[in-house]
Amino acid sequence: MKSESFRKQALSLVLFFAAVAAVFALTRLRSDPAKKQAEFVVQQLLSCSSAVEQAVEQAVDAAAPSGSEPGLAAADTDGLYAFLQAQLGDAMTADCLNKVMANRLPTRITALAGQSGGKLTPADLTLKKRAGAENCYDFSAALLTVTDSTAAAQVSGTITMVKEDGRWKASAITLNL
Repeated sequence: MKSESFRKQALSLVLFFAAVAAVFALTRLRSDPAKKQAEFVVQQLLSCSSAVEQAVEQAVDAAAPSGSEPGLAAADTDGLYAFLQAQLGDAMTADCLNKVMANRLPTRITALAGQSGGKLTPADLTLKKRAGAENCYDFSAALLTVTDSTAAAQVSGTITMVKEDGRWKASAITLNL
């Protein structure tokens, strides 16, 4: 009798641990929606699409380079802002979009693409949750030329996400080129 009781208890214990392990496995498999949206925003921002290049090229005043950073040209920010708002307006807060424009991230990336001889694409993008900061992720990626996949630059930065109107949106982005 005792051995049968022991077997039932052992079986119950094994089943309990199997259930706990399954719950942990399912929890780890469940994706982090803020991180997924952050990855999307960074991927889009780092991609020098021909549309971004055209928006910048059409707005460039070729005779007047900007005085603040070498390689950057003065551009009509209204057209570029409208383009970025159409591309990422649902993925960024209005304040974040304004800061991205004020920090000239799109023109900096496009200038780097021009210096590298063409379009760039991010590779090996990694996002890691920043310890002690809620919904903040550190990211890094290599920017490769589309034509021959040579490394043009290594970028890193942070992206902070907030939930606005039921959707995860970028609220702050820093980028180190």
